[in-house]
Amino acid sequence: MKIDFKKIFYKYFLLAFILEIITLLYNYNSLTKFNLAYIVLYFFFVLGVFVFWALLDYFQHVTGILMAETWVSRIIFIIVALGLFYIYRINGRI
Repeated sequence: MKIDFKKIFYKYFLLAFILEIITLLYNYNSLTKFNLAYIVLYFFFVLGVFVFWALLDYFQHVTGILMAETWVSRIIFIIVALGLFYIYRINGRI
């Protein structure tokens, strides 16, 4: 298995760095003296981005498994998805 370091850099670390810069500019309107809190904030953003992409990959994998199964599992998946959409719509979140 070949590891694509450029893809990992762009997908995880650069995205977390951009999120940190946006957060700093939004909160302070300028970059102030660099301290340890910025490094901790960056690692929290990296962790959040890793969790987001891992969960997205996991949900895509599970959906692919369900769609590769029988017609019964496909129909159950679609009914559950529509039910969740209906529940969110009733609550006013959509």
